[in-house]
Amino acid sequence: MSQVVELKVRLHCKACEKAVRKSLLKIYGVKCVEIDMISSKITVLGYVDRKAVVKAIHKTGRKAETWRPSSAAAAARKRDEYFSPRLPKGFSCIIPRWGYQKV
Repeated sequence: MSQVVELKVRLHCKACEKAVRKSLLKIYGVKCVEIDMISSKITVLGYVDRKAVVKAIHKTGRKAETWRPSSAAAAARKRDEYFSPRLPKGFSCIIPRWGYQKV
């Protein structure tokens, strides 16, 4: 079953973001990775285990914590439940290399 993993990770620069994104996209089963540097939030969508995501982030030297949204954000999320059967509404996706099919 596809799941959304949301974690809080402190990223200082674009190089940090690139290293974490590259590590996460190597995990088989990851459909999308969204990184918000302003709120220090990383969202991973796919057929992945939370432990595997945290382990990949730790390998880059960063600390990952469980994301705790504010009550207003949680209410808004429930209101905008997953609109698309493939991706959550408003999810800008970076597709991993293994997701492409050569024609």
